[in-house]
Amino acid sequence: MRVYIYQLGLALLIVQIVACNSINQKPVSANEDTARVADSLAILNTLNEWYNAMYRVDSVGVLASLTPQFLLLEDTIPLTGAELFARLKKGDKETKWAAKFSAFRTRYQGDIAWTTLKNHETSLGKDGKRCQADFLETIVFVRKDKRWLIDRYHAALVNQWDCEE
Repeated sequence: MRVYIYQLGLALLIVQIVACNSINQKPVSANEDTARVADSLAILNTLNEWYNAMYRVDSVGVLASLTPQFLLLEDTIPLTGAELFARLKKGDKETKWAAKFSAFRTRYQGDIAWTTLKNHETSLGKDGKRCQADFLETIVFVRKDKRWLIDRYHAALVNQWDCEE
């Protein structure tokens, strides 16, 4: 059942990606549209791999999704890939994190793509306390050797962290 729900969610996401990418852009051929869908799925895959590696505190996985020039800006704190990973290592490893992405809009210019999305993050602490927050994020991807890597990541808090009492 979970696999079916995941596949249905992925199919809906593909439709959303194609629809959002076609807004205010010049018409594209079927081949270009197919390439954009493939690129959009590759970008989503890079993003998911990166988040999963962060949740596992896996240095190789975290850095594998990033360009050497990567810079993250969240809560006005700029972090390089190495600084981000050092911060992850200091964090509470027992807290379970999840991110739900929606409202993808990706634009392409050659081997550069930029995506805006909504990110609903949740956490579940070892004490069972749940927290959630919403972010509006912009991510710049660079295609390197047929793989999309994250070069810049900006997250703006839309709704403050809300935690159960």
